[in-house]
Amino acid sequence: MKNYKKIALVFIALLPFTGCSPENDIKIAESTDYTFFQEFLSNTVDGNDINIEGWTNYAQTGTVKWKQGIYSGSKYAEFTSYLSGQATNVAWLISPAINMDTRDHETLAFDVAQAYVSSAANSIELFISTDYNGTNVMSANWQPIPFSTPPLVYETRFQFFSSGLIDLSSYTGNIYIAFKCKGSGTNFSLDGTYEVDNIRIFDKK
Repeated sequence: MKNYKKIALVFIALLPFTGCSPENDIKIAESTDYTFFQEFLSNTVDGNDINIEGWTNYAQTGTVKWKQGIYSGSKYAEFTSYLSGQATNVAWLISPAINMDTRDHETLAFDVAQAYVSSAANSIELFISTDYNGTNVMSANWQPIPFSTPPLVYETRFQFFSSGLIDLSSYTGNIYIAFKCKGSGTNFSLDGTYEVDNIRIFDKK
């Protein structure tokens, strides 16, 4: 039986991956096989809303949702308020249910990039829910989870960085992982881009 404990985040080096999306750079030392893995390869049209079975792509404020990004053959999930024409855009990208009862040392990691983000108000956040019903996003309880965000500097735009290793071993039953982004299509300081790829949960012993 698992011992309940606070979630711990172990940071690993914030080194950029080569290329726009690190499709080949997904292994982590000490990992075995994956409990969950998503690299957004099923969508084929750049700029289309993410539409993957089991995933929720929800616009909380405004109409902008998470988009399929494709660049030089690499694929990833992307959020941007650029040219939305709306003062506020808030969008969620939520995973299918992930069962946490098959292993004891579950660890989450993913790759994250930014472009032209200059303000903390133009944000990306990570949440986990144990009571999301797959439909009503706002009625669920969402726990914020810290992770290592990419540096907000022009020189590292579109470069993917590691989120760090996020300990999920205290969870049992089903969980849902959510990425929430905020931006603005009318405030040029808040219309930057975020990209997420290679979301994986694995057994780190």
